[in-house]
Amino acid sequence: MSALPTQGLQAAWRKPYQGMLRLWLYDLGSISFLGTSLLGLVLGLALLISGKTDVVSLVFAMSTVSAAAGIAWQLNRLVATETSQLIPGYQANVLQQALTIALAVIGFQVLACVIFSAYEVIAQLWLAVAVGLGFVWLCLWRSHYFHLSFALFIAVPFLDELSSRLSLWASVIIVAMLFYRVVGLCRQLRWNSDARVVYLNAVQMGWMWLPSIKGVAWVGKFERLFHPMNFFIGPVLTMMMLTLPVIAIGLMLISWLFDFNLPTVFLIAQFSVISCAIIHWSRIQRWRATESLFLLPCYSGLSGMKEAFYRSQYRFIGVMVLMVTAIGVLKSLFEPQLSLIFLVHLSLSTFWGCAIMLGTGAASRNSHHATAAMLVVFVHSIIVSMSFAALRDGDSITPWLLLDIPLTVIGVLALRWGKRQLWKHGITAP
Repeated sequence: MSALPTQGLQAAWRKPYQGMLRLWLYDLGSISFLGTSLLGLVLGLALLISGKTDVVSLVFAMSTVSAAAGIAWQLNRLVATETSQLIPGYQANVLQQALTIALAVIGFQVLACVIFSAYEVIAQLWLAVAVGLGFVWLCLWRSHYFHLSFALFIAVPFLDELSSRLSLWASVIIVAMLFYRVVGLCRQLRWNSDARVVYLNAVQMGWMWLPSIKGVAWVGKFERLFHPMNFFIGPVLTMMMLTLPVIAIGLMLISWLFDFNLPTVFLIAQFSVISCAIIHWSRIQRWRATESLFLLPCYSGLSGMKEAFYRSQYRFIGVMVLMVTAIGVLKSLFEPQLSLIFLVHLSLSTFWGCAIMLGTGAASRNSHHATAAMLVVFVHSIIVSMSFAALRDGDSITPWLLLDIPLTVIGVLALRWGKRQLWKHGITAP
């Protein structure tokens, strides 16, 4: 008889988490963000073990904001589903699961920092929590703000500079205030017709929104340069490429006017690789459109379409390398320490980062593969950030340049491997 109450308590404890794996790990949106967050936790722990604490803050911050984006997505999906209001306890269970994921991610990071005595990372970690909570609050307030999820990753490199100007207690107070606001909005969740529109647009556009330019002839010619690679993502890719240099120049002007040390070149190099990930993410989401692409009268069969896709990836990489190099040269006018050898390293790192990302992305056939391919973004981010640290400390850049040579070869091989894997089972499968 005594075993019955114990079993009842265990059932009551497990009830809010029933179906959690199916809800969070089989949903394309949440698994993309949560998978990236998990990769960040693993890489952060590996960096702590190896003593690279100067990069841990960046990786943990990216893990935190990725988890926040995944939670925001599930909450948006919750208010987009009419039946969620009709199932007793469903809404409360999802909220408890979201809170559990958030506490697990933050708790793991804080515990790891304490164990390895990396207390300086905790200050930036709390700022990342504040940014993530702020994003969740915006999405609960207005669903369409989820389109600005890419702004989370833009904010990550600035947290290091901001943490030096803001005390830990101030960060904790901000987190507490935002948490109070998020809890208040969670208690008022109701069905929202705009949330479904956000869901459909986010899936097709790679989780970001950019304004469109219509009626400009040269923009159309620029888009045709990357066909058929941009067939699945549409004009978003072109708008993103045109917006990045504008943002970079704006950030450089802000740095010059207000004497801020904004990592402009690092941001553009990082988003060059992220844009490659978005290309194949969109291809996986809209794989049924492959038949429409195949029917266009410009390919000699499937092999011709694969060859055209392969060549368009090289054109895209070339444009991104030229863009990063040009921004680096412009940045060197403000910061003379950006030497010629470092600009060569930056160009090569952009090439192999984009090449490896596109190659592994072409071989991806589902959301799990695409999420695993995001590991390339983390590796590229770590290597480039460490080379920037070497430049700042006055160390030699030659070792990083030597590292770029084998990685460039790997990038070329990855593109060729991805070409063979792309549509390996025909156009009726991703």
